[in-house]
Amino acid sequence: MRFAFRFAVAVLLAGCGAQPPAGTLQSALDRQLAENAERHGIAGQAVLILRNGKTIYRGSHGLADREEKIAVRPDHVFPVFSVSKLFASVLIMQLVERGELDLEAPASRYLPDLPEGWRSITVDEFLNHVSGVPDYWGGDLATFKLPPTRKAMFEDLASRPMQFATGNATRYNQTNFIVLGAILETLYGKSYREIVTERIVEPLALRDTYLGEGHVPAGEVVVSYRGEDGELVPDFDIAWTEYAIVHAELYTTVDDLGLFLNALCDGRLLRPETLLRLWKPHRRRDGTDSFFASGWDYGTSGAYKQVGHDGGNKVRVRLLFDESLANDTYAYIYLTNGSAENVWTSRLTESLMDVLSGYDLKR
Repeated sequence: MRFAFRFAVAVLLAGCGAQPPAGTLQSALDRQLAENAERHGIAGQAVLILRNGKTIYRGSHGLADREEKIAVRPDHVFPVFSVSKLFASVLIMQLVERGELDLEAPASRYLPDLPEGWRSITVDEFLNHVSGVPDYWGGDLATFKLPPTRKAMFEDLASRPMQFATGNATRYNQTNFIVLGAILETLYGKSYREIVTERIVEPLALRDTYLGEGHVPAGEVVVSYRGEDGELVPDFDIAWTEYAIVHAELYTTVDDLGLFLNALCDGRLLRPETLLRLWKPHRRRDGTDSFFASGWDYGTSGAYKQVGHDGGNKVRVRLLFDESLANDTYAYIYLTNGSAENVWTSRLTESLMDVLSGYDLKR
């Protein structure tokens, strides 16, 4: 049953009346994956590229488990780390769209127990990493211990100095999304896990998406590695807490992420006009633009705008659109389980964009 569903999803993503990609393009992208693996020492990788919701490439290379010599497949489940934040961003934008959340309001309107020094910081400033609050995450990952509860974490951070004056700089940190997760739970009156299930996973029929490794069926998740002295070694085993799932512990596949991005583009999660209004660089208090747009990193590529997110240095999601989401869109989903060089997957994604630039896909 599970294989049959996955095959159906693959056909749906690859089909929709589209012709299969030219063999030369498929071969060129296969070669690029192999070249990336050799150059950077990538253990395993799975990639999905969509244009206007239709698959133009779906492939994999390398090993999901080096010890057991298990080849990675496109339907393998990967930890996607900070790509988890994109679900939280969409949930926040849904509340904005319904008029139930004001991005310009202080977050303390919804969370009156925030530390005293944080109470004038707006929801938007937390969403776009310009809050200046201290980061609860850091230190030696081999020994780092997470505070047992969100309340304990806030109490610990309350006595620490701000990193900078709110709104005057951009510094990515995990505390920002812990605050957003607390706002979501307060406004919905449910756990973050329940909200994600009801608002994203079930409506989109995501069958291989989980919050927390303990919820992934045995044998379906890749083994994670990191580079150490130029060699691949098993990654750190972090005992994530329940409150951390909002920013770090999403497990999913390239196909499910493709369905998520398609749903954004075709208006099933948010109205396109809402996305286009909120996918603009955050304006800091000094009048300069940040490089985040409602929690998504933001940039341009030629005539295209692009939004996305890294998941540490292992995974990358990138969506490019030409003015309107109804015109021409490209989605790149590049998942790895680690590399000897700890190469950033934004670099790997750009290698695929370079390959595609040599083909006329609009014919």
